[in-house]
Amino acid sequence: MSEHSQTTPPGLLLATDLSARCDRPLERAKQLAGQFHSPLTVLTVHDAPQAPADVTGWLDGDIGREREEQLARTELAREFAGSMLQVTPRFASGAVDSAILDAAAALPGAIVVTGASSHDSLGGLLLGSTVEKLAHKLQQPLLVVRQRVRGPYRRIMVATDFTPAAQLALATAVRLFPGCPITLFHAHDSAELLGDDALPRAEFTRFLAACALPDAARAHVTPVIGEGEPASQLTRYVLEHDIDLAVFGLHEESALKRLLAGSRSDQLLQDVASDTLVVRLSDPSGEHP
Repeated sequence: MSEHSQTTPPGLLLATDLSARCDRPLERAKQLAGQFHSPLTVLTVHDAPQAPADVTGWLDGDIGREREEQLARTELAREFAGSMLQVTPRFASGAVDSAILDAAAALPGAIVVTGASSHDSLGGLLLGSTVEKLAHKLQQPLLVVRQRVRGPYRRIMVATDFTPAAQLALATAVRLFPGCPITLFHAHDSAELLGDDALPRAEFTRFLAACALPDAARAHVTPVIGEGEPASQLTRYVLEHDIDLAVFGLHEESALKRLLAGSRSDQLLQDVASDTLVVRLSDPSGEHP
């Protein structure tokens, strides 16, 4: 296994229950681990039973957990048989979000990979459940996988509200996927511009200057302005341009964070058809992990 470079993550943490609904996150984690030459940690969590058939194993306590762990080890051994990837299984008990946060804390810089949800609703997951908690507390990027893997990410969109959180999102996308075309997308309500159509273009210029990207990276970034209700414009652009990965930078003070927490957030996050990478600023000063 070759060492990863400073532009790639030191590892990936896949949170999975090894069921069929986690197949897409598993395949994407494998693809990215190979692309980045990074080790992959596969975390399974023994939590409260979700179906009547699971109750017996839960009541078995340690014996049930040991049985689940052995089954998971066997499944992972089959999954990665003959693979050149460096894979480490990890097991935990208790609340899923706490277990993922604890595992991530032991892997600084790793990308955390998870699926959308059992009902395939990223909005439902991000609003009031495990992934919402992860998005607000993780110090690492969170990749939520929705699509089948058809190769490396080829078309990436970074949403910008011209804040430091958006700068982090763009810097992360450029660092992880050098040479990949990146659309820097900003949507605005035309009524807010008061007839000054040049304002978004000027904001783009200032934003890109503040990002201080190398010329080679800047050449792959294309600013795009959407006019209309931001959530619907962003969703439509992802769909119409066959975006593979949408990247969001979140911070409590950012307009994008307020948009995602607003009345249309469930519509936005459910309708974004691509995989989603969420990065979070750690404090209002603009510093990030």
